[in-house]
Amino acid sequence: MIEVKDLTINYGSNILAVKNVSFTIQSGTIVAIIGPNGSGKSTLIKGILGLVRPSEGKIHFFGRKENQYTIGYMPQTPRFPINIKVKELISFFKKLEEVDKNRFEKLFSLLDLKHHMDKKIGTLSGGTKQKISILQCFSAKKDLYVIDEPTASLDPYISHLLKNLLIEQKNQGSLVLFSTHILSELQELADRFLLLSEGSILIDDTPKHFLEKNNKANLDEALMNFWNEEYKNKV
Repeated sequence: MIEVKDLTINYGSNILAVKNVSFTIQSGTIVAIIGPNGSGKSTLIKGILGLVRPSEGKIHFFGRKENQYTIGYMPQTPRFPINIKVKELISFFKKLEEVDKNRFEKLFSLLDLKHHMDKKIGTLSGGTKQKISILQCFSAKKDLYVIDEPTASLDPYISHLLKNLLIEQKNQGSLVLFSTHILSELQELADRFLLLSEGSILIDDTPKHFLEKNNKANLDEALMNFWNEEYKNKV
């Protein structure tokens, strides 16, 4: 479980990226974070990952083991050393103590990485780098998985595989947090979503309830209706 309470993150003295945000997310849940560019999504994720320090507020983690909370992270753009070969990176991952060897071998086979083992990381396509990122992220059981734009650069088969992995982790009791611009992906995967704008949470709801409340069949229409009302209220 994660509890975020009164979280504010500033960049310098003038840029307020996240403003007094509070929410609690239970384990065994998939939550999507959406919002326009510059809404604070990336900063909120960085705050949860501990990559930026909150100006105010707290983030509390409650894991399976006392005083221990494990996080798997899959960024939108993987950053691996470009001058090493795939087999060297794979060998390094495999030796990590936390890695479940059976899980690792199964994922390695499903991702079909064997044909790339002698290639240098810097020569790989974005999609192949994402496959390696999937292997690195999901080869060990974590309390929380944070996924930034999960299906970017992925072909339909690997995209389907990743979605199944997210659902599998949820069913095994992990919390999954992902950011996306693809609303059909949100509707397909998320138990709940947070809509950010200008650093604040405007919507914290389930997709089903939000659609029913707006009397719409899909999230594109429901969110367009919401934004139209927001615009009218500001004018």
